[in-house]
Amino acid sequence: MEIAPIYDVGGSLPVSLEAFSNRPCALPFGHPAYVPPSPQEVDCLVKLTGWSQSVAAALVGVSFNPKKGSSTIRKWRARPDSDDARAIPYSAWRLMLLYAGVVSIDDGLAAIDR
Repeated sequence: MEIAPIYDVGGSLPVSLEAFSNRPCALPFGHPAYVPPSPQEVDCLVKLTGWSQSVAAALVGVSFNPKKGSSTIRKWRARPDSDDARAIPYSAWRLMLLYAGVVSIDDGLAAIDR
């Protein structure tokens, strides 16, 4: 597995999967402090897990080409000012967090029980 470097000039991106658990984007959707992930956070999560675009796409159920990757994943990781940029749906983001081990199903269920 190839590990790609993560460059964060502002010092605001998590440096480990564990660090994602303390971010507003890792909270359940109904939590008042939940904030959708930025494209940089999506990119960072994919890089920290070591997933290729194809693997990330297969995990969340979007189309991909094993040789070319996934245009959907690319759009979720694109700079916000890019014409191709698209916000990642909450369900896909939550699945990525679950597969990465950042959150658990119990986290989400506990939020509903409140």
